[in-house]
Formats: sequence, structure tokens, C-alpha cells
Amino acid sequence: MSTSVTVRRTVPSRSISGFFADLGAGLRMTDLWRTFAWDEMQQRYRRSILGVAWIVIAYAVFVAGVSIIFSAFTRQDGAFFVMHVAIGYAAFNFIVGNITDGCTVFTGARVWVHSIALPHSIHVYRSICRSIFILGLQLGMAALIVIAVGWRPSLINLWVLPAILVFLLNAVAIQYLMGLISARFRDVSHLVSSVTRLLLFVTPILWTRFDLRGVRSDIMDFNPIAHYVEIFRAPLMNMEPRPLSWAVVIVVTILVWIVAAVVASRVRQRLAYWL
Repeated sequence: MSTSVTVRRTVPSRSISGFFADLGAGLRMTDLWRTFAWDEMQQRYRRSILGVAWIVIAYAVFVAGVSIIFSAFTRQDGAFFVMHVAIGYAAFNFIVGNITDGCTVFTGARVWVHSIALPHSIHVYRSICRSIFILGLQLGMAALIVIAVGWRPSLINLWVLPAILVFLLNAVAIQYLMGLISARFRDVSHLVSSVTRLLLFVTPILWTRFDLRGVRSDIMDFNPIAHYVEIFRAPLMNMEPRPLSWAVVIVVTILVWIVAAVVASRVRQRLAYWL
């Protein structure tokens, strides 16, 4: 007795509802994109003796180096600056990592897009799942670091939960959007790579906003990445995030989703031809 399975390739709907239908269909295939993510992590560190431990090692070395060197240029307490760097760098890596990963989320899945009819969002969720895994490892190390310098939990830490939700919502929209744009215009990934290197220096990671005054402080507020980092880091440092940061984050998140939905509804069906 033989069983045949027919895979029907459907043309993606050219509508915003089709975009959200694709997101929903992909989200329901949890086991598939989670398996893809884990397999990719294994392949990346294949034949490495320490494996994924390199993620934690690289993070710890960066935090230690920055804390030792740059603490001399801040007026803040040493323990405060260590927590500032440890938590902020983990959040920054997740945010910027999703932007850069988005540039290759579809081009890196070219074989899958061409060979089998799957929701495009599968590849987005796979990439985000990998980012969450990396964030979890880095936050685990961050927890050890901040506890060692005297951090104590408080109820204000719960404000990090809506921040995490916003991070995940942004990751879905920005990866889908950047994936489509980069599939059509391959130079975008190189441009993004260049810009993200600069972001580390203009986002309060190596320095704190409390050390800025006047115009420089105002200029920092034009960097949306700084506000995303703030809503995540401030609660974990037992501080209330600024209302300005939450306002910027909400507005930017809504705009990103609108742009992603419009772009996806217009060009999503052309993705296979661009790859």
C-alpha cells in the first residue's frame, strides 16, 4: 500500500489580509521553525569544541572590557555602569541582530522557498527563534554579572515583560520587511551592515545618557534604538523607563508594522523570482 502526498503551490494573495494570513499560518507550524532554528545553531557551531558557549564567552568578554575601560569616562557608580552595559548590550544585540538577520532571512532560505510551498513567515520565525536563544544565553550571563555587583529584584522589574512583547512584535515586522527589501535590492544588506556598526557608538551602551547635557542629550533622543534599549534596561535596573521612550517605541512599532504590511501585500508574491 503506497501513499502519495501532493504539495499544492499557491500564489500568495496580494492583500494585507494575505500578509497576516501568512504570519498566522507560519506561527502555527511551531515545531517546524523551531527545528529549523536549532539545526541552524548546530550547523553554525559544528566542529567547535565549546559550541554555543562561544556566544556567552564573546558577550562576557565585551562586557568586561567595556566596563573596565569606559567606566573611567563616566560619572556613574561602577556597579551601575556594569549593569548598564551588561543589560543594554544584550538588548542592543537582539534589536540590531534582528535588523541584520532580516536582510538574509529569505536569501538564506532560497532553496526552501523554491522547493516547497511553505508560508514565508516560517523563515522569519526561524530567525527570531535563534535570536531569542542567543538573547536567553546572554541574559543568563547578565543575571550572574548584575547579581555579583549587588543587584536586587523589585516589582518594577515586571515592566520588562511588555518590553519583551514589543521586541518580539518588532522582530517579526522588521525581519519580514528587511527580508523582502534585501531580496530585491542586494546592496541593502551591505548598507545595513555599515550603519549597524555605527549604532553601537550612538546608542547608550558604552556611555550613559546621564553623562550627556544640552544638545547632545537631545540628539540622543532621535535614535529610536536608544528608546528600545531603555524600556528593556531601565526596569531591570530598578528604574522607571521614561514616558518619552515608551511613546517613541509605540509610534515606531506601529509605523514598522504598517510599512511591512503594505510592502508585503504588494511584493510578497514576487519573492521566489527575486531569489
